[in-house]
Amino acid sequence: MSLSEPTFSSPRPSLAALFFLCFRIGVLSFGGGLSGWIYQAFVLRKRWIDQEDFSSSLAISQMLPGANVVNLVICIGEQLRGPLGAAVCVVGFLVGPFFAVVALYRLFDLFAGYALLPVISDGVAFAAIGLLLMMCVHGVRRAMRFPPSVAIIGVTALLVGVLQWPLLPVALAIAPISVAMAWRRS
Repeated sequence: MSLSEPTFSSPRPSLAALFFLCFRIGVLSFGGGLSGWIYQAFVLRKRWIDQEDFSSSLAISQMLPGANVVNLVICIGEQLRGPLGAAVCVVGFLVGPFFAVVALYRLFDLFAGYALLPVISDGVAFAAIGLLLMMCVHGVRRAMRFPPSVAIIGVTALLVGVLQWPLLPVALAIAPISVAMAWRRS
């Protein structure tokens, strides 16, 4: 399945629906875990794309320069509605946070001396971590259908997470093996 020809499990979204969903994600989620919010909205709730398309888009967005989540909404918007969908998604995703950051800056400046402020920001961070973990669990469940992919995940986690090897050389060494295994599988 190519990225430009997704299969829809629900009707094709309108440009307005894409804008408002991306706007909602952009305004309501911050501080990390955005790919988890995007996954939950586009795959689990709206069912506009499937897990395979999301995973492909996420991988592409992480390889491209720039912010991963911005690249991700561009990829998903392009899949769903072409170049105009990509533009609508990125504008919807960024316009709300732009004004929210300006307003939050003012609020944080006003309440900087209160002890409750760090507690609130920690709570938001914990929620974002939970969404990211949820996305990881779904990815591992999907990978469990092909046991060699679990080995690739394990080796990568061991080398980068435990042994602290640099990510780029590890990815460059493991990616061809992973691609060959996936190609052989299909």
